[in-house]
Amino acid sequence: MASNINPNNIDGSYPVAGQDNNSQGFRDNFTNTKQNFQYAEDELNDLQAKAILKAALTGQTLDNNMGGNLLYAALIKDFAATKVAITGTSGALTVNYATGHYQTISTTGSISLSFQNFPISGEYGYMRIQFNITNIAHTLTLPAAVSLGLSGIQGISPGTSGVSNTITFGATGYYEFAFSTSDGGSTITLFDLNRALTNFTSADINTDDITATGNITATGAGKVAAFTTVTSTGNITATGNTAGGNLITGGRVVSTGNVVGGNLTTGGLITATGNISGLNINGYMYPSAGTTSAAALDFTAGSLLTTPIAGAFEYDGTVFYATPVASQRGQLQSQFLRVQVSNNTLTDTTSAQAVFSSPSAVSLAASTTYEFEAVYYITRAAGTTSHTTSVLFNASSALTSITYTADVTTSTGVALTAVSRIYGTSTTALVVTGASTSATENLVITLKGIMKTNAATAITPQFLYSAAPGGAPTVLPNSYIKLIPLGNSSMISVGNWA
Repeated sequence: MASNINPNNIDGSYPVAGQDNNSQGFRDNFTNTKQNFQYAEDELNDLQAKAILKAALTGQTLDNNMGGNLLYAALIKDFAATKVAITGTSGALTVNYATGHYQTISTTGSISLSFQNFPISGEYGYMRIQFNITNIAHTLTLPAAVSLGLSGIQGISPGTSGVSNTITFGATGYYEFAFSTSDGGSTITLFDLNRALTNFTSADINTDDITATGNITATGAGKVAAFTTVTSTGNITATGNTAGGNLITGGRVVSTGNVVGGNLTTGGLITATGNISGLNINGYMYPSAGTTSAAALDFTAGSLLTTPIAGAFEYDGTVFYATPVASQRGQLQSQFLRVQVSNNTLTDTTSAQAVFSSPSAVSLAASTTYEFEAVYYITRAAGTTSHTTSVLFNASSALTSITYTADVTTSTGVALTAVSRIYGTSTTALVVTGASTSATENLVITLKGIMKTNAATAITPQFLYSAAPGGAPTVLPNSYIKLIPLGNSSMISVGNWA
Protein backbone atom coordinates (compact mmCIF):
# COMPACT_ATOMS: atom_id res chain seq x y z
CA MET A 1 0.00 0.00 0.00
CA ALA A 2 1.07 3.66 -0.46
CA SER A 3 1.94 5.52 2.73
CA ASN A 4 -0.15 8.55 3.71
CA ILE A 5 2.91 10.26 5.23
CA ASN A 6 3.78 13.37 3.20
CA PRO A 7 7.15 14.91 4.10
CA ASN A 8 6.64 17.61 1.48
CA ASN A 9 3.84 19.33 3.39
CA ILE A 10 6.32 20.48 6.03
CA ASP A 11 8.27 23.62 5.12
CA GLY A 12 11.81 22.86 6.14
CA SER A 13 12.96 26.47 5.42
CA TYR A 14 10.48 28.03 7.83
CA PRO A 15 10.94 30.12 9.94
CA VAL A 16 13.42 32.33 8.11
CA ALA A 17 16.25 33.51 10.32
CA GLY A 18 16.71 37.21 11.02
CA GLN A 19 13.22 38.36 10.16
CA ASP A 20 9.74 38.53 11.57
CA ASN A 21 7.86 35.33 10.53
CA ASN A 22 4.13 34.89 10.28
CA SER A 23 2.74 32.69 13.10
CA GLN A 24 0.48 30.88 10.60
CA GLY A 25 3.53 29.23 9.09
CA PHE A 26 4.39 27.82 12.52
CA ARG A 27 0.87 26.50 12.92
CA ASP A 28 0.88 24.84 9.47
CA ASN A 29 4.17 23.06 10.12
CA PHE A 30 3.02 21.85 13.55
CA THR A 31 -0.32 20.60 12.13
CA ASN A 32 1.28 18.76 9.22
CA THR A 33 3.93 17.23 11.50
CA LYS A 34 1.29 15.95 13.91
CA GLN A 35 -0.77 14.52 11.04
CA ASN A 36 2.23 12.68 9.61
CA PHE A 37 3.01 11.24 13.05
CA GLN A 38 -0.59 9.97 13.21
CA TYR A 39 -0.23 8.40 9.77
CA ALA A 40 3.02 6.77 10.90
CA GLU A 41 1.41 5.38 14.06
CA ASP A 42 -1.56 3.95 12.17
CA GLU A 43 0.63 2.39 9.50
CA LEU A 44 3.07 0.89 12.03
CA ASN A 45 0.18 -0.59 14.01
CA ASP A 46 -1.26 -2.05 10.81
CA LEU A 47 2.10 -3.56 9.86
CA GLN A 48 2.59 -5.07 13.31
CA ALA A 49 -0.85 -6.70 13.08
CA LYS A 50 -0.44 -8.06 9.55
CA ALA A 51 3.21 -8.46 8.61
CA ILE A 52 5.20 -11.73 8.63
CA LEU A 53 8.12 -11.34 11.02
CA LYS A 54 11.35 -13.27 11.67
CA ALA A 55 11.02 -12.69 15.40
CA ALA A 56 8.60 -11.19 17.88
CA LEU A 57 8.61 -7.41 18.27
CA THR A 58 9.71 -6.08 21.63
CA GLY A 59 6.99 -6.67 24.20
CA GLN A 60 4.87 -8.82 21.84
CA THR A 61 4.34 -12.54 20.99
CA LEU A 62 5.20 -13.78 17.52
CA ASP A 63 2.10 -14.81 15.54
CA ASN A 64 2.59 -15.36 11.81
CA ASN A 65 -0.95 -16.67 11.22
CA MET A 66 -1.74 -16.08 7.54
CA GLY A 67 -5.46 -16.45 8.19
CA GLY A 68 -5.97 -18.50 5.05
CA ASN A 69 -4.57 -15.81 2.76
CA LEU A 70 -2.67 -16.64 -0.42
CA LEU A 71 1.13 -16.80 -0.38
CA TYR A 72 2.61 -17.32 -3.87
CA ALA A 73 5.64 -17.02 -6.14
CA ALA A 74 7.82 -17.88 -3.13
CA LEU A 75 11.19 -19.62 -3.21
CA ILE A 76 11.67 -21.61 -0.01
CA LYS A 77 14.66 -23.34 1.53
CA ASP A 78 15.30 -25.28 4.76
CA PHE A 79 11.54 -25.62 5.33
CA ALA A 80 10.20 -27.80 8.23
CA ALA A 81 6.78 -29.05 9.30
CA THR A 82 5.54 -29.20 12.86
CA LYS A 83 5.73 -32.66 14.43
CA VAL A 84 2.99 -33.63 16.87
CA ALA A 85 3.67 -36.67 19.06
CA ILE A 86 0.39 -38.27 20.11
CA THR A 87 0.79 -40.34 23.25
CA GLY A 88 0.52 -44.15 22.99
CA THR A 89 -3.10 -44.94 22.43
CA SER A 90 -5.81 -47.37 21.42
CA GLY A 91 -9.49 -47.25 20.56
CA ALA A 92 -11.16 -44.29 18.82
CA LEU A 93 -8.63 -41.58 17.90
CA THR A 94 -9.35 -38.24 16.21
CA VAL A 95 -6.34 -36.64 14.51
CA ASN A 96 -6.48 -32.83 14.30
CA TYR A 97 -5.03 -31.57 11.01
CA ALA A 98 -4.71 -28.05 12.41
CA THR A 99 -2.17 -29.07 15.06
CA GLY A 100 0.48 -30.28 12.61
CA HIS A 101 1.07 -31.92 9.24
CA TYR A 102 3.33 -34.65 10.66
CA GLN A 103 2.02 -36.63 13.62
CA THR A 104 3.23 -39.79 15.35
CA ILE A 105 1.34 -42.49 17.23
CA SER A 106 2.66 -45.42 19.28
CA THR A 107 -0.04 -48.04 19.69
CA THR A 108 -1.13 -49.59 22.97
CA GLY A 109 -3.97 -51.42 21.23
CA SER A 110 -5.99 -51.38 18.01
CA ILE A 111 -6.91 -47.91 16.70
CA SER A 112 -10.03 -46.62 14.94
CA LEU A 113 -8.97 -43.41 13.15
CA SER A 114 -10.90 -40.24 12.30
CA PHE A 115 -9.91 -36.69 11.22
CA GLN A 116 -10.93 -33.12 11.97
CA ASN A 117 -10.10 -29.59 10.73
CA PHE A 118 -9.01 -30.46 7.18
CA PRO A 119 -8.95 -27.36 4.89
CA ILE A 120 -12.32 -26.33 3.48
CA SER A 121 -13.61 -27.81 0.23
CA GLY A 122 -11.73 -26.43 -2.76
CA GLU A 123 -8.43 -26.30 -0.87
CA TYR A 124 -5.93 -29.17 -0.69
CA GLY A 125 -4.83 -30.65 2.61
CA TYR A 126 -2.04 -33.22 3.06
CA MET A 127 -0.68 -34.79 6.24
CA ARG A 128 1.58 -37.69 7.23
CA ILE A 129 1.17 -39.98 10.21
CA GLN A 130 3.81 -42.36 11.54
CA PHE A 131 2.41 -45.39 13.40
CA ASN A 132 4.67 -47.35 15.75
CA ILE A 133 2.93 -50.75 15.78
CA THR A 134 4.10 -52.31 19.05
CA ASN A 135 2.15 -55.57 18.72
CA ILE A 136 1.01 -57.37 15.54
CA ALA A 137 -2.38 -57.90 17.20
CA HIS A 138 -2.91 -54.12 16.92
CA THR A 139 -4.89 -53.07 13.85
CA LEU A 140 -5.64 -49.71 12.21
CA THR A 141 -9.23 -49.06 11.12
CA LEU A 142 -9.71 -46.16 8.69
CA PRO A 143 -12.86 -44.05 8.40
CA ALA A 144 -15.14 -44.66 5.40
CA ALA A 145 -14.05 -41.28 3.98
CA VAL A 146 -10.61 -42.82 3.23
CA SER A 147 -11.86 -44.26 -0.04
CA LEU A 148 -9.12 -43.57 -2.61
CA GLY A 149 -5.69 -45.21 -2.93
CA LEU A 150 -6.80 -48.46 -1.25
CA SER A 151 -5.68 -50.79 -4.03
CA GLY A 152 -2.47 -52.63 -3.21
CA ILE A 153 -2.23 -51.51 0.42
CA GLN A 154 -0.69 -54.41 2.32
CA GLY A 155 -2.87 -56.03 4.99
CA ILE A 156 -6.03 -54.01 4.22
CA SER A 157 -9.47 -55.60 4.49
CA PRO A 158 -11.89 -55.37 2.80
CA GLY A 159 -10.05 -52.76 0.70
CA THR A 160 -13.35 -51.37 -0.56
CA SER A 161 -14.14 -47.71 -1.20
CA GLY A 162 -16.68 -46.12 1.11
CA VAL A 163 -16.48 -48.61 3.97
CA SER A 164 -14.40 -48.79 7.13
CA ASN A 165 -11.20 -50.59 6.15
CA THR A 166 -8.91 -52.32 8.66
CA ILE A 167 -5.16 -52.73 8.14
CA THR A 168 -3.33 -55.59 9.84
CA PHE A 169 0.44 -55.71 10.18
CA GLY A 170 2.73 -58.70 9.73
CA ALA A 171 5.45 -57.33 12.01
CA THR A 172 5.96 -54.69 14.66
CA GLY A 173 7.72 -51.49 13.63
CA TYR A 174 7.19 -48.05 12.12
CA TYR A 175 4.70 -47.53 9.29
CA GLU A 176 4.02 -44.17 7.61
CA PHE A 177 0.85 -43.22 5.81
CA ALA A 178 -0.21 -39.95 4.18
CA PHE A 179 -3.76 -38.67 3.84
CA SER A 180 -4.92 -35.97 1.42
CA THR A 181 -8.23 -34.31 0.58
CA SER A 182 -9.56 -31.40 -1.47
CA ASP A 183 -13.19 -31.51 -0.35
CA GLY A 184 -12.88 -30.82 3.37
CA GLY A 185 -12.32 -34.47 4.31
CA SER A 186 -15.39 -35.98 2.64
CA THR A 187 -13.11 -37.97 0.32
CA ILE A 188 -9.61 -38.85 1.54
CA THR A 189 -6.78 -40.48 -0.43
CA LEU A 190 -4.45 -42.94 1.32
CA PHE A 191 -0.71 -43.24 0.58
CA ASP A 192 1.50 -46.05 1.98
CA LEU A 193 4.85 -44.28 2.23
CA ASN A 194 7.36 -46.88 3.41
CA ARG A 195 6.07 -50.17 2.00
CA ALA A 196 5.77 -51.45 -1.54
CA LEU A 197 2.28 -52.08 -2.90
CA THR A 198 1.47 -55.80 -3.28
CA ASN A 199 5.09 -56.92 -3.26
CA PHE A 200 5.02 -60.47 -4.64
CA THR A 201 8.30 -61.70 -3.18
CA SER A 202 8.76 -60.67 0.43
CA ALA A 203 5.67 -58.89 1.72
CA ASP A 204 1.95 -59.42 2.17
CA ILE A 205 -0.26 -59.79 -0.91
CA ASN A 206 -3.84 -58.55 -0.58
CA THR A 207 -5.82 -58.12 -3.79
CA ASP A 208 -8.90 -59.28 -5.67
CA ASP A 209 -7.27 -62.09 -7.66
CA ILE A 210 -3.77 -63.58 -7.79
CA THR A 211 -2.87 -65.61 -10.89
CA ALA A 212 0.55 -67.03 -11.69
CA THR A 213 1.92 -69.60 -14.11
CA GLY A 214 4.71 -70.39 -11.66
CA ASN A 215 5.01 -70.26 -7.89
CA ILE A 216 3.53 -67.68 -5.53
CA THR A 217 5.88 -67.22 -2.58
CA ALA A 218 5.82 -64.89 0.42
CA THR A 219 8.83 -65.00 2.71
CA GLY A 220 9.78 -63.34 5.97
CA ALA A 221 6.63 -62.62 7.93
CA GLY A 222 4.63 -62.35 4.69
CA LYS A 223 1.34 -63.83 3.64
CA VAL A 224 -0.62 -64.51 0.46
CA ALA A 225 -4.22 -63.26 0.54
CA ALA A 226 -6.87 -62.48 -2.08
CA PHE A 227 -10.51 -61.62 -1.66
CA THR A 228 -11.56 -63.88 -4.51
CA THR A 229 -9.19 -66.42 -6.11
CA VAL A 230 -5.54 -67.39 -5.80
CA THR A 231 -4.49 -69.49 -8.81
CA SER A 232 -1.09 -71.01 -9.49
CA THR A 233 0.15 -73.80 -11.74
CA GLY A 234 3.03 -74.20 -9.31
CA ASN A 235 3.18 -73.96 -5.52
CA ILE A 236 1.67 -71.40 -3.17
CA THR A 237 4.09 -70.89 -0.28
CA ALA A 238 3.92 -68.41 2.60
CA THR A 239 5.64 -68.05 5.94
CA GLY A 240 2.51 -66.22 7.09
CA ASN A 241 -1.12 -66.98 6.19
CA THR A 242 -2.50 -68.14 2.85
CA ALA A 243 -6.05 -66.93 2.28
CA GLY A 244 -8.45 -66.45 -0.61
CA GLY A 245 -12.00 -66.90 -1.77
CA ASN A 246 -10.67 -69.95 -3.64
CA LEU A 247 -7.18 -71.47 -3.67
CA ILE A 248 -6.39 -73.41 -6.85
CA THR A 249 -2.96 -74.82 -7.58
CA GLY A 250 -1.40 -77.59 -9.57
CA GLY A 251 1.25 -77.98 -6.90
CA ARG A 252 1.21 -77.60 -3.13
CA VAL A 253 -0.08 -75.06 -0.65
CA VAL A 254 2.46 -74.65 2.15
CA SER A 255 2.03 -72.12 4.95
CA THR A 256 3.49 -71.70 8.41
CA GLY A 257 0.35 -69.78 9.34
CA ASN A 258 -3.28 -70.52 8.47
CA VAL A 259 -4.65 -71.74 5.12
CA VAL A 260 -8.14 -70.29 4.62
CA GLY A 261 -10.39 -70.25 1.57
CA GLY A 262 -13.75 -71.03 0.05
CA ASN A 263 -12.70 -73.97 -2.14
CA LEU A 264 -9.19 -75.39 -1.72
CA THR A 265 -8.01 -77.42 -4.73
CA THR A 266 -4.44 -78.65 -5.17
CA GLY A 267 -2.51 -81.23 -7.09
CA GLY A 268 -0.34 -81.87 -4.05
CA LEU A 269 -0.34 -81.40 -0.30
CA ILE A 270 -2.00 -78.71 1.81
CA THR A 271 0.37 -78.12 4.72
CA ALA A 272 0.02 -75.61 7.56
CA THR A 273 1.27 -75.22 11.09
CA GLY A 274 -1.86 -73.15 11.76
CA ASN A 275 -5.45 -73.93 10.76
CA ILE A 276 -6.77 -75.24 7.43
CA SER A 277 -10.35 -74.20 6.69
CA GLY A 278 -12.45 -74.06 3.55
CA LEU A 279 -15.86 -74.82 2.09
CA ASN A 280 -14.50 -77.69 -0.01
CA ILE A 281 -10.96 -79.00 0.39
CA ASN A 282 -9.66 -81.08 -2.54
CA GLY A 283 -6.08 -82.13 -1.98
CA TYR A 284 -3.78 -84.18 0.19
CA MET A 285 -3.75 -82.66 3.66
CA TYR A 286 -0.62 -83.19 5.70
CA PRO A 287 -1.23 -81.90 9.23
CA SER A 288 1.72 -80.83 11.29
CA ALA A 289 2.52 -82.66 14.52
CA GLY A 290 0.26 -81.76 17.40
CA THR A 291 1.60 -79.97 20.43
CA THR A 292 0.51 -79.63 24.04
CA SER A 293 -1.45 -76.51 23.07
CA ALA A 294 -2.57 -77.22 19.49
CA ALA A 295 -4.10 -80.33 17.93
CA ALA A 296 -2.77 -81.54 14.58
CA LEU A 297 -6.36 -81.61 13.30
CA ASP A 298 -9.06 -79.46 14.92
CA PHE A 299 -12.68 -79.33 13.66
CA THR A 300 -15.02 -76.43 14.33
CA ALA A 301 -18.56 -77.34 15.40
CA GLY A 302 -21.21 -76.63 12.77
CA SER A 303 -24.56 -77.71 11.36
CA LEU A 304 -24.91 -81.11 9.71
CA LEU A 305 -25.60 -81.48 5.99
CA THR A 306 -29.29 -81.61 5.12
CA THR A 307 -28.48 -84.47 2.75
CA PRO A 308 -25.33 -86.38 3.74
CA ILE A 309 -22.85 -86.83 0.88
CA ALA A 310 -20.53 -89.78 0.43
CA GLY A 311 -17.18 -89.27 2.12
CA ALA A 312 -18.40 -86.45 4.40
CA PHE A 313 -16.89 -86.06 7.85
CA GLU A 314 -18.92 -83.81 10.18
CA TYR A 315 -18.87 -82.46 13.73
CA ASP A 316 -21.86 -80.82 15.43
CA GLY A 317 -20.16 -79.93 18.70
CA THR A 318 -21.30 -83.15 20.42
CA VAL A 319 -20.17 -86.10 18.30
CA PHE A 320 -18.42 -86.84 14.99
CA TYR A 321 -20.24 -88.31 11.97
CA ALA A 322 -19.05 -90.02 8.80
CA THR A 323 -20.96 -90.87 5.63
CA PRO A 324 -19.45 -93.84 3.77
CA VAL A 325 -22.35 -94.00 1.27
CA ALA A 326 -24.53 -91.09 0.13
CA SER A 327 -27.43 -90.44 2.56
CA GLN A 328 -26.02 -93.07 4.96
CA ARG A 329 -24.63 -90.88 7.74
CA GLY A 330 -23.24 -92.84 10.67
CA GLN A 331 -21.81 -91.95 14.03
CA LEU A 332 -18.11 -92.05 14.83
CA GLN A 333 -17.85 -93.01 18.46
CA SER A 334 -15.33 -91.65 20.93
CA GLN A 335 -15.47 -92.94 24.48
CA PHE A 336 -14.56 -91.96 28.01
CA LEU A 337 -12.82 -94.88 29.72
CA ARG A 338 -11.74 -95.62 33.28
CA VAL A 339 -9.87 -98.86 34.07
CA GLN A 340 -8.84 -99.86 37.57
CA VAL A 341 -5.15 -100.83 37.36
CA SER A 342 -4.60 -102.09 40.92
CA ASN A 343 -6.61 -103.37 43.87
CA ASN A 344 -8.97 -100.73 45.24
CA THR A 345 -9.51 -101.81 48.83
CA LEU A 346 -12.51 -100.10 50.40
CA THR A 347 -14.29 -100.07 53.78
CA ASP A 348 -16.60 -102.42 55.66
CA THR A 349 -19.54 -100.00 55.73
CA THR A 350 -23.13 -99.41 54.61
CA SER A 351 -22.20 -96.08 52.99
CA ALA A 352 -21.95 -95.72 49.22
CA GLN A 353 -18.39 -96.16 47.99
CA ALA A 354 -16.76 -95.19 44.69
CA VAL A 355 -15.98 -98.20 42.54
CA PHE A 356 -12.76 -96.67 41.23
CA SER A 357 -9.88 -95.09 43.07
CA SER A 358 -8.99 -91.51 42.11
CA PRO A 359 -9.97 -90.36 39.56
CA SER A 360 -13.36 -91.79 40.43
CA ALA A 361 -15.74 -89.34 38.66
CA VAL A 362 -16.22 -88.34 35.02
CA SER A 363 -17.46 -84.92 33.83
CA LEU A 364 -20.25 -85.06 31.26
CA ALA A 365 -21.51 -82.28 28.99
CA ALA A 366 -24.96 -80.76 29.25
CA SER A 367 -27.86 -81.88 27.03
CA THR A 368 -26.08 -85.00 25.78
CA THR A 369 -27.06 -88.66 25.37
CA TYR A 370 -24.48 -91.23 26.52
CA GLU A 371 -24.27 -94.98 26.08
CA PHE A 372 -22.41 -96.63 28.94
CA GLU A 373 -21.01 -100.05 29.81
CA ALA A 374 -19.31 -101.18 33.01
CA VAL A 375 -17.91 -104.36 34.56
CA TYR A 376 -17.08 -104.42 38.30
CA TYR A 377 -15.09 -107.30 39.87
CA ILE A 378 -15.66 -107.09 43.64
CA THR A 379 -14.37 -109.61 46.21
CA ARG A 380 -14.19 -110.05 49.99
CA ALA A 381 -12.14 -112.41 52.15
CA ALA A 382 -13.96 -112.00 55.49
CA GLY A 383 -17.36 -111.32 57.08
CA THR A 384 -20.56 -113.36 57.19
CA THR A 385 -23.17 -110.73 58.08
CA SER A 386 -26.19 -111.09 55.77
CA HIS A 387 -26.40 -108.29 53.22
CA THR A 388 -27.40 -107.36 49.70
CA THR A 389 -25.36 -105.31 47.20
CA SER A 390 -26.66 -102.32 45.24
CA VAL A 391 -25.23 -100.20 42.44
CA LEU A 392 -25.83 -96.46 42.03
CA PHE A 393 -24.45 -93.31 40.44
CA ASN A 394 -23.72 -90.10 42.27
CA ALA A 395 -24.58 -87.19 39.92
CA SER A 396 -23.67 -83.60 40.78
CA SER A 397 -26.64 -82.44 38.69
CA ALA A 398 -29.82 -84.42 38.09
CA LEU A 399 -30.01 -86.40 34.84
CA THR A 400 -32.85 -86.05 32.37
CA SER A 401 -33.17 -89.86 32.37
CA ILE A 402 -31.25 -93.12 32.79
CA THR A 403 -32.12 -96.73 31.94
CA TYR A 404 -29.75 -99.64 32.24
CA THR A 405 -29.56 -103.42 32.66
CA ALA A 406 -27.54 -105.07 35.45
CA ASP A 407 -26.33 -108.65 34.91
CA VAL A 408 -24.80 -110.10 38.09
CA THR A 409 -23.12 -113.31 39.21
CA THR A 410 -22.29 -114.00 42.84
CA SER A 411 -20.28 -116.98 44.02
CA THR A 412 -18.12 -118.30 46.82
CA GLY A 413 -14.72 -118.20 45.21
CA VAL A 414 -14.39 -118.23 41.47
CA ALA A 415 -17.01 -120.61 40.11
CA LEU A 416 -19.35 -120.96 37.17
CA THR A 417 -22.57 -119.28 38.32
CA ALA A 418 -25.95 -118.41 36.87
CA VAL A 419 -26.59 -114.78 35.90
CA SER A 420 -29.35 -112.75 37.52
CA ARG A 421 -30.70 -109.71 35.67
CA ILE A 422 -32.57 -106.54 36.67
CA TYR A 423 -32.94 -103.10 35.16
CA GLY A 424 -32.87 -99.64 36.74
CA THR A 425 -34.28 -96.24 35.79
CA SER A 426 -32.66 -94.03 38.39
CA THR A 427 -29.24 -93.01 39.66
CA THR A 428 -30.27 -94.10 43.17
CA ALA A 429 -29.39 -97.50 44.66
CA LEU A 430 -30.59 -100.57 42.72
CA VAL A 431 -30.34 -103.90 44.59
CA VAL A 432 -28.62 -106.36 42.24
CA THR A 433 -28.01 -109.40 44.53
CA GLY A 434 -29.95 -111.50 46.97
CA ALA A 435 -28.91 -111.75 50.62
CA SER A 436 -25.45 -113.23 51.08
CA THR A 437 -23.61 -114.53 54.15
CA SER A 438 -20.54 -115.75 52.29
CA ALA A 439 -17.18 -114.69 53.72
CA THR A 440 -15.58 -115.17 50.27
CA GLU A 441 -18.15 -113.43 48.14
CA ASN A 442 -17.16 -112.80 44.51
CA LEU A 443 -19.32 -110.41 42.48
CA VAL A 444 -19.23 -109.75 38.75
CA ILE A 445 -21.56 -106.83 37.94
CA THR A 446 -22.11 -105.88 34.28
CA LEU A 447 -24.06 -102.69 33.46
CA LYS A 448 -25.28 -101.50 30.05
CA GLY A 449 -27.59 -98.59 29.37
CA ILE A 450 -28.31 -95.02 28.28
CA MET A 451 -28.16 -91.82 30.33
CA LYS A 452 -29.19 -88.33 29.21
CA THR A 453 -27.81 -85.22 30.87
CA ASN A 454 -29.66 -81.99 31.46
CA ALA A 455 -26.97 -79.68 32.81
CA ALA A 456 -23.27 -80.47 32.86
CA THR A 457 -22.67 -83.03 35.59
CA ALA A 458 -20.03 -85.19 37.23
CA ILE A 459 -20.90 -88.90 37.54
CA THR A 460 -19.33 -91.20 40.14
CA PRO A 461 -20.03 -94.98 39.79
CA GLN A 462 -20.71 -96.44 43.25
CA PHE A 463 -21.92 -99.54 45.11
CA LEU A 464 -23.12 -100.15 48.66
CA TYR A 465 -24.05 -102.94 51.10
CA SER A 466 -27.35 -103.10 52.94
CA ALA A 467 -25.39 -104.16 56.05
CA ALA A 468 -21.69 -104.13 56.81
CA PRO A 469 -20.60 -107.70 55.88
CA GLY A 470 -17.79 -107.84 58.43
CA GLY A 471 -14.92 -107.57 55.94
CA ALA A 472 -13.64 -104.85 53.58
CA PRO A 473 -14.40 -105.31 49.86
CA THR A 474 -11.80 -105.00 47.10
CA VAL A 475 -12.46 -103.83 43.53
CA LEU A 476 -10.10 -105.89 41.38
CA PRO A 477 -7.84 -104.61 38.56
CA ASN A 478 -9.37 -104.32 35.07
CA SER A 479 -12.75 -103.38 36.41
CA TYR A 480 -13.84 -100.66 34.01
CA ILE A 481 -16.53 -98.26 32.80
CA LYS A 482 -16.83 -96.53 29.44
CA LEU A 483 -19.22 -93.84 28.25
CA ILE A 484 -19.85 -92.96 24.61
CA PRO A 485 -21.56 -89.69 23.57
CA LEU A 486 -24.26 -90.44 21.00
CA GLY A 487 -25.73 -86.99 20.35
CA ASN A 488 -27.75 -84.32 22.10
CA SER A 489 -30.28 -85.25 24.78
CA SER A 490 -33.17 -85.25 22.28
CA MET A 491 -31.50 -87.48 19.67
CA ILE A 492 -33.72 -90.25 18.32
CA SER A 493 -31.72 -91.89 15.55
CA VAL A 494 -28.57 -91.74 13.46
CA GLY A 495 -28.58 -93.30 10.02
CA ASN A 496 -31.03 -93.82 7.20
CA TRP A 497 -34.06 -94.91 9.24
CA ALA A 498 -37.56 -94.95 7.78
